[in-house]
Amino acid sequence: MNPTRVLIAEDEPVARQGMRSWLEAHGIEVVAEAANGRQAVEMARSHRIDVLIMDLRMPGQDGIAATREIRHSRPHIKILAFTSHTGLPHLRAAVRAGVHGFVLKDRESDDLVRAVEALARGEAHFGPGTADHVVALLQEIPEQPCPPALQGLNSTQLKILSFMVDGHDDKAISRKLSLELKTIRSRISEMLPIVEVGNREQLVTLARRAGMGRPFQPDPESSANFPQ
Repeated sequence: MNPTRVLIAEDEPVARQGMRSWLEAHGIEVVAEAANGRQAVEMARSHRIDVLIMDLRMPGQDGIAATREIRHSRPHIKILAFTSHTGLPHLRAAVRAGVHGFVLKDRESDDLVRAVEALARGEAHFGPGTADHVVALLQEIPEQPCPPALQGLNSTQLKILSFMVDGHDDKAISRKLSLELKTIRSRISEMLPIVEVGNREQLVTLARRAGMGRPFQPDPESSANFPQ
C-alpha cells in the first residue's frame, strides 16, 4: 500500500520540521513544504498529494484563501486545517472555504497523524476543541432545495453526484454509499440524459455551476477579521 502523500503549509520553519519528522516517523510521506498560501497553491498544482496540512494564518495569501483556490482547482486533495483558534467565526470561514477537518496546534502530535490518516481514507476529522463548534455550525445550515438544473435526479443520484463534485472516484463512492461499483456507474450513466449532458466531466461542471459542493458563498467574515 502506497504511503499517504502530504504537503505542509506552515509559515514557521520549526513547526514544519517538527510535523515532517513526526509524520515521516509514522510512515507518512511529506512531499513538499510551503511557507504561505501562494506557495501552497502552486505546490498543490505541481505535486501529487493526498492531504494538505494548512495553517489558516500565514503572511501574504492566508490559508483560507488558499483553501478556496485549491478546492476549486484540485478538488481531490483533502485539506486539514491547522489552527490555534477555535472561535465559531474562524471555523465557519474555514468550512466555507472547503476544509475537511481540523487539528489544533496545541494537541498531541498523535492527533495530527490520526487526522491525516482519516482524511486519506476519505473521512472528516474534527478533533477535540472543534467538534462542538462544527456541530453548532451545521445547525445553522438551512435545508437546501435541489438546484433547478439538477431537478429530476433522485436522492441516491444526488448523493453520488455530490461525491463526484468533491473529487471521489467510483470505488470511493461505492464504499461510502455501500453500493456495488456497477450500481454507481449505472446511476451516473442514468444522470447524463436526465440533465442533458454528454459525459461525466460535463455533469460535474453542471453540478458545480448549480452550487453543489459549495453550500456556502464567501461573506464579509474573511480571514482578515479573525481574532489575533
